[in-house]
Amino acid sequence: MEALIIYFTGTGNTRFLADKIKAKLEEISYCITTFSIDSESKPISLNKYDLIIFSYPIYAFNTPIIFDKYIKKLKLPANKKYIIAKQSGEPLSLNNSSSYSLIKKIQKAKGNFLGEYHFLLPYNIHFRYVDNFVKELLNYDEKLLDILIYELNHNIKREFKKNYLYALNSFIFKIQRLGGPVNSYFYKVDYNKCIHCNKCMNNCPTKSIELKNNKYKFKPTCIMCMRCSFSCPKDAINIGMLQNRKVNGEYNFKEIENNLYIKGDFLKDHKSFFYNLFPKKLEEIDKKYKEYFKK
Repeated sequence: MEALIIYFTGTGNTRFLADKIKAKLEEISYCITTFSIDSESKPISLNKYDLIIFSYPIYAFNTPIIFDKYIKKLKLPANKKYIIAKQSGEPLSLNNSSSYSLIKKIQKAKGNFLGEYHFLLPYNIHFRYVDNFVKELLNYDEKLLDILIYELNHNIKREFKKNYLYALNSFIFKIQRLGGPVNSYFYKVDYNKCIHCNKCMNNCPTKSIELKNNKYKFKPTCIMCMRCSFSCPKDAINIGMLQNRKVNGEYNFKEIENNLYIKGDFLKDHKSFFYNLFPKKLEEIDKKYKEYFKK
């Protein structure tokens, strides 16, 4: 069996998820191809694959525009299995509508849509998640991934029911897509910190950064994926109107996973409105996990 994972990643979270899915599928004898989207990606043929997985980070209750534009170019073959594996920093049900247009495309192509899975990974903007909270989310994701594999193996389809209020919310929040082009005019580089490593320019998925006269210029094709500022080794990029919400520095997921001193029990001691969004979702996954694996 051959599977293709098509994904877009901004700061690396979705790449981490795609690699996790790849490893799990290889354990059950799938041959896996992964394909990372950027602004120069050409449509690829999906015909030889038995299973196609789409993966993306949720941006303001929508798919990233770069992902959306690429998917529109693809011709989806009929009678193939399709799964959506999306990720965000919180478990709001409003995020469900981010996949509606993709699901519609799969159904129109007469694809065999098996369902979607919402994984949780830390924000790349707003505020940084502490390691203990990250580990708790990674533990949740591991269970959800086991559920995905179980349901795939047993031909269990996830129920899909469109919520029109969620769809309206996604439509309204598409205005966020204007944020990148507008905010790009306010990006600045602190040249007292910058070492001209060119990491921001070379890694930008939309090629929105260029070097002119030894100065970095930000073009209005920015989608605010935060890859440049998040990964800057000297924290030298000012992200304009969102500077007070900037997160700098990659999460070392593998180290957090393997560190036995990090317990992954953050939520039991944190009961603010934001953190209270999580327990119900985690309990639902625990319940399904116990049902399938009797643990």
